[in-house]
Amino acid sequence: MLKNYFKIAFRNLRSGGWYSALNIGGLGVVLAVSLLLFWWVKDELSFDSFHQDADRIYRVNSHFGKGEDENTFSDTPPPVAILASKSIPGVRSALRIGTYRSSIFRIGNKSFKEKSEIAFTDENFLDFFSGFKVLYGDRKNPFPTTTSVILTEELAQRFFGVSDATGKYFTSVEDNQTFTVGAVIANIPDNSSLRYKMYIPMRVNEQAYKAGKKWKTLDENWGIYDFETYLKLDDDIDPVSVAGKITSIKKAVRLKNEDEMDYQLQPLLQLHLYTPEGKNSGMQQVNILGLIAFLLLSIGCINYVNLTTARATRRNKEVGIRKIVGAHSQQLAGQLLVESLLTLSLSLIVSIILIQVLLPFYKNITGKTGDFSLLDMNVWLVLLSALVLTVLLAGIYPAMMVAGFSPIQALRGRSLQHGNSGLRKGLVITQFALTTMLISSTFIIGSQLRYIRDLDSGISREYVFSFDGKGFSSQFKQALSYEPDIKSVSTSTESPVNVMTGTTAVEWDGKDANRMLVFALMSIDEEFIPDFKIKVIEGKNFDGSPSDSIHFILNEMAVKQAGITNPVGKRLKFEGREGTITGVVKDFHITSIHETIWPLVINSLPKNNNLVHVRTTGQSAAKAVAAAEKLWKKLVPGYPFEYIFLDEAYNNLYKAEQQTGDLFNFFAGIAVIISCLGLLGLVSFTAEQRTKEIGIRKVLGASVLNITTLLSADFVKLVIIAILIALPVAWYAMDIWLNDFAYKVTIQWWTFVFAGLFAVVTALITVSFQSIKAALKDPVKSLRSE
Repeated sequence: MLKNYFKIAFRNLRSGGWYSALNIGGLGVVLAVSLLLFWWVKDELSFDSFHQDADRIYRVNSHFGKGEDENTFSDTPPPVAILASKSIPGVRSALRIGTYRSSIFRIGNKSFKEKSEIAFTDENFLDFFSGFKVLYGDRKNPFPTTTSVILTEELAQRFFGVSDATGKYFTSVEDNQTFTVGAVIANIPDNSSLRYKMYIPMRVNEQAYKAGKKWKTLDENWGIYDFETYLKLDDDIDPVSVAGKITSIKKAVRLKNEDEMDYQLQPLLQLHLYTPEGKNSGMQQVNILGLIAFLLLSIGCINYVNLTTARATRRNKEVGIRKIVGAHSQQLAGQLLVESLLTLSLSLIVSIILIQVLLPFYKNITGKTGDFSLLDMNVWLVLLSALVLTVLLAGIYPAMMVAGFSPIQALRGRSLQHGNSGLRKGLVITQFALTTMLISSTFIIGSQLRYIRDLDSGISREYVFSFDGKGFSSQFKQALSYEPDIKSVSTSTESPVNVMTGTTAVEWDGKDANRMLVFALMSIDEEFIPDFKIKVIEGKNFDGSPSDSIHFILNEMAVKQAGITNPVGKRLKFEGREGTITGVVKDFHITSIHETIWPLVINSLPKNNNLVHVRTTGQSAAKAVAAAEKLWKKLVPGYPFEYIFLDEAYNNLYKAEQQTGDLFNFFAGIAVIISCLGLLGLVSFTAEQRTKEIGIRKVLGASVLNITTLLSADFVKLVIIAILIALPVAWYAMDIWLNDFAYKVTIQWWTFVFAGLFAVVTALITVSFQSIKAALKDPVKSLRSE
């Protein structure tokens, strides 16, 4: 019997012609895109879960201040890990990870530049994070010597041309220190929060530590926040209790101005999708894209259900005769379910082929590197889950509906036309409502991205490129200032678009003794403020004199949050250095606009300024870069010259948002195409069903416009209803998305009007195409047709 089911199913697929192709192709496209999205969602939700005891691993976060002064950071002082593992019951083990500065390494006569993919860590790293697979070396002793390091296979191949690099050595040019490869691990999985490719033992950092008056060793220093600390807890140990005990240990040290700070534990499994403050911006994106995957799949399934139920009227007599000769409803349902499974299976094959075509595009947008391989059991899990979901959404209902026909009504050909046109209308409304929501969301995301691009950040970034002066910043500034293609040169310790240094060690007249306010901090020279066109609203800029070392400039936010009235001339003390506030500058964005502008303290210690900023013009940019590179080769021979234009650095802050925009553009386009294909199929079928009616109307004098309006009006009405349903939902969803930005666009009503018009015009063009085609048919041939 099953063989007969498949034989009839293949026969019906062949006889279906372009309807079958539309069903298979439409579902194939939707499945391909949905599967990639489901794969991405699965990957995002599985971050760091490949480590043993991942659910018992926590990162320690530092929480400062209260109210508007409140801030949470992922960095902690070095002693936290040591004292937690020794003094707190239930802490099984602890680990520190600290970023190693970018460096140039030399192997023989070759040099390699590594930027931010190197870290210091403790010797129990591979025991603590057990999910990293060791390819070569001893897992229990990956650092056999003081200068042994762990490399990923990718880095080993890059450095030495072989995977097994154990025992091989290389040299850090800056430190003139030789490292030996102690172990090689497999390349870091896409779903790992730790992305480092080289791990250097903490002992190297400890040996380089310079003892101060208060802290003799690195392990005793509570004054620096340079390390991420991870704790592995025993079962049934309350992380809140452990965090409280760490806070108590810290308070016993009694650092000044740190009464309002405590520690919090964040689960390892939440690090990727939640910020240290607990914001769920990452999880929100996963939910949105997971919902989009389901919506796209729903749109494709609605197409299938609509076309299948509409064309089922052609099988009225077949169903009636089968029932009269004794076929049971279950047998008919089984036959139609096999047809659905066959169609969906063919669609799945089409989708797998399309996935291979789309994979480079997918990797480029998402940054993922894994392949969608059919040899991977996880891939089959996603494929089978999608197939089951599609069968539930699109296969069962048409089979049960057709099997439930009354044999007498089926032979009269009345069953579907009276009972299911309302269902098809509802499905068309649902389909276009989902599509309109995607279109509206795409417009609003595009508006926010344009807002980010065009936002007046408070500084002039145009045609400015920056590079690390490697200790020769003043020489670069002096020499490049004379170049004809360079307008100005300034120096600082931080990039003006992304200030990374902060401090709580700031005191001012009238400050509450218990208040802890985190300030962003940067040092600049006297050229920086005029060079970047930062507006001085009170006082004056630095003048390049020695007295600048005891002068400070604040931004408006610092003055506001510190509550300083008439700040110019007031005392300010920073890290033991007392001076005077000599100026206030207008606020400018020093971080992503996801955050409000930070209070900023600017001082001027030009000898500490490592970054050189060169302003040029559009026409002279290439010559200015060439001049800087020529001077670089004289001052810093053997090092590659690396620079970045500030516009590019600014745009890099919003890669995730640009990714979201690109994804929505793509998905909205797919939704529009699939919805229009479904509408085209329904209009075509309606025209086919009304062939004689159209012929009679034409004989009686109806024009092409009359016929086109007749066939199009009902569908356009459905699309308008869908728009009215979709727009409030899209408004609500986008309002939630925009709440993640401190600075954002206002959602305008005309955005939704334009989205609605776009949907109506697209639907009208689709419907009119097939309607005009039907209206132009010879009425004589129409009246002859059966």
